[in-house]
Amino acid sequence: MASTTTARALGGALLLTLTLGACSGSSGGEPDGSLSPALLSEFEALRERARSDFEREVLDRAIEGGGITQEDYEEAFNRYTECAEAAGLRETYAKLPNGLYQLTEWEVDADPTDQEAYERATNAHMETSADCAEGTILLIESAYTLQLGNPEGIEDPRQAAISCLEDEGIIEPDSYTPDEFDADLEEVFADAPFDPSDEAASLCLYMAGFAIATE
Repeated sequence: MASTTTARALGGALLLTLTLGACSGSSGGEPDGSLSPALLSEFEALRERARSDFEREVLDRAIEGGGITQEDYEEAFNRYTECAEAAGLRETYAKLPNGLYQLTEWEVDADPTDQEAYERATNAHMETSADCAEGTILLIESAYTLQLGNPEGIEDPRQAAISCLEDEGIIEPDSYTPDEFDADLEEVFADAPFDPSDEAASLCLYMAGFAIATE
């Protein structure tokens, strides 16, 4: 039996955690010809971790040209999906307003009522996904995500999400703390001072590394 799993926070499936947090409600992320010192440092560090010629070429262009282009990000995503599909993974993605792709669900050939078999199938899926991401999308998406919404390099992803919510006018400045964010995250933001299903709020959370699926 094939089972479809929806990506969601905490509730038992998946919290998609990006390696770099950010927030941005705007669409597009084309380079403007300059990188902040923090962003340049991050890109150079990612360049050192590159495992493929493709990653090195994209990051070299980004460092020289002032950022990752949408075209390079799309190519990285396409390389990942080609690998994933060839490996038999069945995944569904949604394209966010800012151009990033968000995993919304995946299917595994296991009966979810058989917990052991389901866990094996899910773990195998995630391992294969990680293998396909390495050398294709992993570092490029990290760089592009940071470029889109956190060019100054806020280190705490909770604070990155909060700053985005403030910038979007969703919450009042200085009205919400990282500790309160943690408490609300435990309850999938059911009692948070914002609606996690709101498009702008959801994007702030996602760009900070918290993928929340709501019914």
